[in-house]
Amino acid sequence: MPPARPPAPSFSGSFEYRLQRTAVGVVMLDLARRITAVNAVAGRLLRLKGTDPIGADILAFHPPASRAKVRWLIDAAENATDGTAGMVVTTPMGSLVAKVTTLGDQGFCMMFHALGELPMGDAEPAERPHLLKLPVLRGGATELVEIADVVCLTAQGHYAEALTRAGTHLCPLALAELEKRVDPLTFVRVHRRHLVNLRHVRAAERVDGRWTLALSAGQGARIPVGRDRVELVRRLLAV
Repeated sequence: MPPARPPAPSFSGSFEYRLQRTAVGVVMLDLARRITAVNAVAGRLLRLKGTDPIGADILAFHPPASRAKVRWLIDAAENATDGTAGMVVTTPMGSLVAKVTTLGDQGFCMMFHALGELPMGDAEPAERPHLLKLPVLRGGATELVEIADVVCLTAQGHYAEALTRAGTHLCPLALAELEKRVDPLTFVRVHRRHLVNLRHVRAAERVDGRWTLALSAGQGARIPVGRDRVELVRRLLAV
């Protein structure tokens, strides 16, 4: 026999009306992190069409690579002194800014809004708009860095490390996702692990038959150029 569905919360009619009409995606969770209410915007962002999410674990509606981040986000809100936490998560519709607020013994309220312009229908975006700012994690919060200030992006598992003049920061997006969202005339995948902003390349050098790029940040950091990318890099930098 399947487990019994938790009883629906006793929201007032006015609350339900406001919930369904807010422009931000809202999901209400019980203490077991099962969905008790969801508005139409969240349903589209999480692609819930054709499913009945009430009583389901919220993690079931996120890609496997994103579930650890969503779990961490809820844990962070539960343990935070102010009961809130926020970060960027990846969904089938693209990247979303998510914020979780604890509601005491009533559970949690999770709110989403799109990072950039994403379609609200069922189709995948043919081409996502370029990022104007890069989300990075600092002290459990998500901050936004000007994309022009990013010197290099380096793969770190399911995440990326962003090098700027101010230092290095963890970005919650994968390098493959970032490559789709940055200007290809400025950011070039020079190596399988590195996406470099050519505006911040200080010098190109060939040593022992291998090319490297010296960057304007990271105390003269040098990035290797993959053998299959050498001709492209040389053409773009005229070296």
